[in-house]
Amino acid sequence: MTIRLSKDLEQIVRDAVRAGPYACEDDVIGDALLRLKDDMPKGARTARRKAQAARSAKDKPLIDDLNQRLMAAGLVTQLPDPAKDIDDDPDDQPIEIAGEPLSRTIIRERR
Repeated sequence: MTIRLSKDLEQIVRDAVRAGPYACEDDVIGDALLRLKDDMPKGARTARRKAQAARSAKDKPLIDDLNQRLMAAGLVTQLPDPAKDIDDDPDDQPIEIAGEPLSRTIIRERR
């Protein structure tokens, strides 16, 4: 994805990275978007989810076609079964890591 920003906004992003709380420009933009999401009215979020669901439904045939092409090319031997994709799988659980956040460690080591 490419995002075009005015010179003023680019400078704000660069200043935020130089100040230290962000490891890179992507983190600044990501944080800003998450804050925007939190500030959005609930009706706007619902409309966005409906639009995403509509896009997902349109993409379903494309995904099925891709899976079939991968099978035909011999790049995969078995397609994933969505019915068996259970979120309670212990392998999918996040791992708690003690200490400071990785982004702060990277920033500290860069200086």
